[in-house]
Amino acid sequence: MTASVETSVVPTTSSQRAEFGRTAMAILVAMLLLIVALTGILVETTWRHPVGQLEIVPADPGSVARR
Repeated sequence: MTASVETSVVPTTSSQRAEFGRTAMAILVAMLLLIVALTGILVETTWRHPVGQLEIVPADPGSVARR
């Protein structure tokens, strides 16, 4: 009894390569947009205006309130 081994190698066609390229590009663009969006959110939530650190209370001109 001899066993025959069949090798089924599927050749890579140019359409499969193009589809892989489009998929890779879509993933790359999505990652870059996510990084930009998260960076924007980080800047918006952590940015402090240096003038806004001290607040002068109008009722008492000599008092300074800290935030």
